[in-house]
Amino acid sequence: MNSMALKVANDSLLSPRRELGAYVAETRYEFMRSLRNPAFALPMMLVPAGLYILFALCIAGEAIDKDPSLGVALFVGFAVMAVSMPALFGICTSLALERDMGLMRLKRAQPAPAGTWLVAKIACGVAFSVMSFTPMLVIAVATGKLDLGTGQLIALSAALLSGSIPFCALGLMVGTLVSGSAAPGYANLIYLPGCYLSGLFFPMPKSMYWQMPIWPQFHIDQLAMHAAGVTKYQQLPVQVSIGVLVGYTVLFSTVAIWRLARKG
Repeated sequence: MNSMALKVANDSLLSPRRELGAYVAETRYEFMRSLRNPAFALPMMLVPAGLYILFALCIAGEAIDKDPSLGVALFVGFAVMAVSMPALFGICTSLALERDMGLMRLKRAQPAPAGTWLVAKIACGVAFSVMSFTPMLVIAVATGKLDLGTGQLIALSAALLSGSIPFCALGLMVGTLVSGSAAPGYANLIYLPGCYLSGLFFPMPKSMYWQMPIWPQFHIDQLAMHAAGVTKYQQLPVQVSIGVLVGYTVLFSTVAIWRLARKG
């Protein structure tokens, strides 16, 4: 009788409706937890837009009026920062802190689908990337510094926002490898060199071209340039950049899952 009741209970927990409800609930709680932390939410959403206003509008405004492609390049550079910062730093820090407190073991003991926390963190990373990217897009279009048609704007936005997914995977990997107090430092050691050495904000010398394809930021930039139709800054075929970003996503996710399976 007890085994029959347990079987019925397990079947009800695994029904599609209950399973979907578990994913939705976990995602909602993760999003609200991050949103209620202004030390995380505000810098992630305001810093890229503020830097874009400073450099693209105040410093390089006249140069952009003469060369619209420069306006696209500057927008894409800061937009890559906008979509990648929340995905990387938000996920790696929260996951590392949860591991330190033993919450990952607690979540595995709960009667919920095993992947709810993973889906919730990735969904929140993408959602905060959208929240960080949208003000920049509104400012660029309103000020006329992004001379693109509607179709190009949609394609450009889709390319940039899809670039947040590899950084979500990178955040998962970093969060599983280091402690909560060390996670932001290690994330910066990976993130900041990539922003500069990938050529996002200024052209690299020819002697440094060999290392640019190493960085995910470079391939998101290339994907965005192809989507916007700006041939001046295209350096690789779009298929190569897509393949590299997919490869990085699979690699980072595999390391994160392997680490969690061993250490929790």
